[in-house]
Amino acid sequence: METIEKPSLKVIKNDLEYQASLELIKDLLISGVKPDSDEENYLEVLSILVEKYEEEKGYKLENSQADSIEILSYYLLEKGLQQKDLIPVLGPASRVSEIMNRKRGLSLKQIKKLNQAYNIPIELLVE
Repeated sequence: METIEKPSLKVIKNDLEYQASLELIKDLLISGVKPDSDEENYLEVLSILVEKYEEEKGYKLENSQADSIEILSYYLLEKGLQQKDLIPVLGPASRVSEIMNRKRGLSLKQIKKLNQAYNIPIELLVE
């Protein structure tokens, strides 16, 4: 695991510091922070500082929540998978295409299969 330079924690006062903090959080998450480590504690405190800055600036996360198809698309991208890789889980290619193009919703059975096959949390897929 590569070592990531972590500046000292302080209150975020402007958008430049905010963006730098978001990048650092992303880097820490990608590097795989170990549970109960100093890095995990640092990440938690930094996340709280970012959340406080977002609240002060009036950022609304409720309106930007991703839908199940965005979650699924993101997962495919992150894992280097393609839409055709969903066929064994969701059904024939035509059904996968309808789902991914938002012409058909995910059934509860399909959501359970996605959870079992790819460990995507059910609550992220239920709308």
